[in-house]
Amino acid sequence: MLRHKRRFFGHFCARAVSVAVGCALVLSPAHAADTYDATIEGAPNGLKDKLELISELIEGAREYPTAAALRRAARRDIETFNGALQAAGYYAGKASFDLVPPDDDGKTRVVFQIEPGPAFQISEYEVLFEDEAEGRPRSFDEAGIETKGAADGAALRAHQQSFLSVLWQSGFPSAEAIGRRSIANLETGAASAVFVFRSGPKAKFGPPQIEGLQKTDASFIRRLKTWEEGEEFDRSKLTAYYDKLRETNLFSTIDVAPGTIGDDGVTPVVVTLEERKQRTIGAGLSFSTSEGPGARIYFENRNIFGHGENARIEIKGSEVEQSITGNVTRPLPRFGGHAFGSAAFSNETTDAFKARTFVVSAGLSKRWLENKLETRGALALETSSVREDGIEERNYYVSLPLSVIWNNEDDLLNPSSGFRASWSVTPYTGSDTFTQSEISGRGRVHVGADELITFAARGSLAATLGSTLDDLPRNKRFYAGGGGSVRGYGFQEAGPLDADNDPIGGLSRIDGAFETRVKVMENLQIAAFVDAGSVSASNLPDFSDEFFFGYGGGVRYITPIGPIRADVAFPFDKRESDRGFQIYIALGQPF
Repeated sequence: MLRHKRRFFGHFCARAVSVAVGCALVLSPAHAADTYDATIEGAPNGLKDKLELISELIEGAREYPTAAALRRAARRDIETFNGALQAAGYYAGKASFDLVPPDDDGKTRVVFQIEPGPAFQISEYEVLFEDEAEGRPRSFDEAGIETKGAADGAALRAHQQSFLSVLWQSGFPSAEAIGRRSIANLETGAASAVFVFRSGPKAKFGPPQIEGLQKTDASFIRRLKTWEEGEEFDRSKLTAYYDKLRETNLFSTIDVAPGTIGDDGVTPVVVTLEERKQRTIGAGLSFSTSEGPGARIYFENRNIFGHGENARIEIKGSEVEQSITGNVTRPLPRFGGHAFGSAAFSNETTDAFKARTFVVSAGLSKRWLENKLETRGALALETSSVREDGIEERNYYVSLPLSVIWNNEDDLLNPSSGFRASWSVTPYTGSDTFTQSEISGRGRVHVGADELITFAARGSLAATLGSTLDDLPRNKRFYAGGGGSVRGYGFQEAGPLDADNDPIGGLSRIDGAFETRVKVMENLQIAAFVDAGSVSASNLPDFSDEFFFGYGGGVRYITPIGPIRADVAFPFDKRESDRGFQIYIALGQPF
């Protein structure tokens, strides 16, 4: 029996080889099109490329061993092309093909001829409803939708979606698009478009029906709602509500949808949530020749009491500073912001001074303009012990930190769009009375396809009013130099030095940087930069004081958690006390 099967299989293969190519031979796509050529002629500009993408023969993924097989494939392409012409607004268009016998190269040629005819324009838009309801728009003009007459499928689909959005925003939560069609007049080259909708009954907002909560208090979710119960339904308010829920950072899954409309015309809002894990532990490492190795570790606990509270403890350490900070925030939905409190202890050991500082603060923040603008105000109590030249000084301050921050950047560690600008004013009283203020900004632009080249820049101005340099404690002075300031100089060393080559600091500061990044691979950038800074003994920034310049380059390796950055920088005008170069390794773009 086994021998008989072998003879039968061999006989079958032998016959198959004589008809086609071979029993065991499968041509790859690259070989399948080697026996023919397919071209498209007569297609309008912009349409030819699209037709080539949807053509079975031009794709070349199958084998066509006979002329009959090529004709069948060509007819399938003709049906596809005619549909594409209709979708592009060429309602009178048609496609045909010719099969040209093999020439010297042995290839059969399939030549598609496209006769597009005129590009039709929509001269009339008609809106039909399958049901009855009051208060709904019945035409595009009534809905405030501008029409431009384009007859292609994408334009008609966009018009349909726009009208549907108007229905959703006009109190019809269950509105849906049923269909659309075009009626063409082949003699005039004009067409009318007919859209069919089902609006359902008009509705008013009801209360949120919340599902899936475990730790979170339902009253907190209800306070976030963006509508008043009893007002006309508007789906855009559901989108705003979804955004508010997402911004709490408490949920891994969020679904917000209108419920079934009741006999009283009220629709509840069904909110389905899945809470994310409450606790997060993270860590980071850095290194620079100016500050030595650095590390940080943080612990975050979200939603402590079920109302979106967030507690975070962070420990940071390097050769020049060690600190521990604790922050607690609580959302205030009706206020549109947060209440916050913090406590921090730091130990700074630099060439300029040695200081131990403890600060506690509490305040409020509020967001405006779709959360892009934030205003903050706080009350802070601070005490510090500052040692300079063997003399220790104890200071006490009460301060009122105030700030305005604009931030529409799209990412914390690797922003590709948007910019950030801030202005802060902090009056101090206690051991001394003075006010410090700082304004800063950063942004970037991209050039070339796929953000090939990025030009990034940052700058800041800082000032101290109401004090002199001798009266201001060293830990309250402004400094420049280091990885976050003027690269190429040591930490705090891009400024005046005393007789021992230790930084003096100043009452005001100017610093900025410009960087060019070029993408050389999908996940790799090379960068070149120039940094500049000046520290002055005057109360306001003085552009006539000496500026310190650093320059250099580096690489940015893009990872899922952010770019890993390695830079080498050089001082432009090296002093005897300056190192010849500085190295910086960290996570995230510098700005």
